[in-house]
Amino acid sequence: MEFCLNLASRVYLDRRSVRRWLLLIGGLLGVLLAVNLLYGYRNLQQLRLVDAQLAELDSKLAAQRGRVPSTYSPERFSQVMGQIAVANQIIDADQFRWTAMLGRLEELLPDKVAIRSLQPNFADRSLQVSAVARDVEAMTKLLDALLGSADLSQAYLLNQALAEQADGEPVVQFSVVIRKAF
Repeated sequence: MEFCLNLASRVYLDRRSVRRWLLLIGGLLGVLLAVNLLYGYRNLQQLRLVDAQLAELDSKLAAQRGRVPSTYSPERFSQVMGQIAVANQIIDADQFRWTAMLGRLEELLPDKVAIRSLQPNFADRSLQVSAVARDVEAMTKLLDALLGSADLSQAYLLNQALAEQADGEPVVQFSVVIRKAF
């Protein structure tokens, strides 16, 4: 009879190591549970505080519903209406879209003309354009384009002058005012 006993064929399990890992994982889960319980308790306290404040506001609102506000007076009403009128004027003035105006100027601008500055005058609803052109022909092309457009046709040449750029090239500086531009 041949007995064959091979101890290496059996799987060895270190139960102490497994117990240590299970104990460590259980401890971490216990700490995590304690932290979550503390967090939940704080949230519960905050919820109770918010509920108390909401109940207080509800009681104040219920008390206010039965009364007429005592601060009402015709003078106060006219003052508030004046403030509303000023705010409406600001809103109406802000309805003009400058991007559309700049896009329109870009469409009408010839290649040899550069705009240096735009100065709006809100009282006259006019726009003063200071520009530089390479020659008089380019300046007249811009003026013709402005006069030919439907929305910017009230363009008037204010002044023109010959000047030199930094590189010594002669240019025409001019200013145009466009009435009823916006």
